[in-house]
Amino acid sequence: MVQQPGPRTPDRRCRFVKEDGTQCRLPAATDRKANGYCYHHMGAQHRRTWGSIKRKSSGYQASYVGPDDQRHLAPTIFMAKVDAEVWLAKERRLIDLDEWTSPLAREDAAREAEMRAKAAALTLREYADPWVQNRHNRNGQPLKARSQADYRRLLKAKIYPTFGDTELKDITKEDVLAWYRTLAKTPTEQASAYALMRTILTTAVEDERIPANPCRIKGAGKAPVKHRVEMVTSEQLANLHEVMPERYRLTVLLGVWCTLRIGEILELRRGDVTITHTKSKDGTPLAVGVLHVRRSVQHIEGKAVIDTPKTAAGAREVHVPPALIPDLESHLTLYTQPGRMGLLFPSRTGNPLHHRTFGNWWDKARIAAGRPNLRFHDLRHTGATMAAQSGATLKELMDRLGHTTPKAALVYQHTAADRDQLIAERLSARMSGVALMPPSVDS
Repeated sequence: MVQQPGPRTPDRRCRFVKEDGTQCRLPAATDRKANGYCYHHMGAQHRRTWGSIKRKSSGYQASYVGPDDQRHLAPTIFMAKVDAEVWLAKERRLIDLDEWTSPLAREDAAREAEMRAKAAALTLREYADPWVQNRHNRNGQPLKARSQADYRRLLKAKIYPTFGDTELKDITKEDVLAWYRTLAKTPTEQASAYALMRTILTTAVEDERIPANPCRIKGAGKAPVKHRVEMVTSEQLANLHEVMPERYRLTVLLGVWCTLRIGEILELRRGDVTITHTKSKDGTPLAVGVLHVRRSVQHIEGKAVIDTPKTAAGAREVHVPPALIPDLESHLTLYTQPGRMGLLFPSRTGNPLHHRTFGNWWDKARIAAGRPNLRFHDLRHTGATMAAQSGATLKELMDRLGHTTPKAALVYQHTAADRDQLIAERLSARMSGVALMPPSVDS
């Protein structure tokens, strides 16, 4: 009689896990009582007194009470019970070696270390591009489209050619100094590019991407003295007005007498103009005009971008000098589009006037006026200075110009310093018959 072979022993190891986290190398016994353990470790599952393993629908959940007397769960559900046993054994070993921290704390630390390692490998381009997109101003508002465009232009033209593909951690102060010197031929761009580079890397330090800012050149971010403004004379103003096309002549007058920016002017709509005809106390006809500055237009990469003014103070009401109202009314009749949203200065095709088109006409006008370097913004400076010379206070100048801080408006106060003699003369007139010294206590 041929003896039949017995049941085949399963080719698997014993489930017993030692304290050092290693698994028993002996084969599991086939005896049902062994329950997956070798005969040497039979019943080991019953001898484990530390930790807990619960069977879940999705696998095995391991937990234990740690040295802090809190129960700690494994960060994952194990598919096999032996994996849960291995995890518990490793946790117990950490406790025995006095190297234990909570699994959650270790998981957070590992995640943070991974993020730091990944962040440290970021190039300047990888960091700066989202920085520009997500940047906010000091008031917590997103950057205006124009500011974003200026930042991207500086990055592309001045910063990325040198540092774009360099990892943040590899940028040194020596590298920054060498790069800064290459920009010396364009002082204004040099200062602007350096200031932007320094600001970006300052944020990188705050984000703990780099330990310190390598931009350490004192005064490098300060731009040289800006364009010195020379007041526009009456004759030059007349020439500018005469050379401009009739449909755009009013822009020159609004730039001077209402101190508007060109972006604010080109976005004016019929509904932004209020003119009221009334009479003064003596019965003289009186016209009151107000421009409601609510929006500004910029052309960025060939597209018109309409936005609110740069600051909250930029949204303002500007009173029109009465002598200018007839020109304003005539323009509204002849050239302004119908409806409340009709543009005051549309192109000949009816579309919003492009800055480049206006610039072509402005170039011809300033050359004819003998001021080839005159900026349209200089008209605003001229008007603000004349307002200061007319006695406008600092607060009144700030309101009219749409300034948030006194710093910019003070420029026009300073340019009106030649009024000091007139002020002295007026004070002198008041001195007549007035005691200059306070009376004595004994008197």
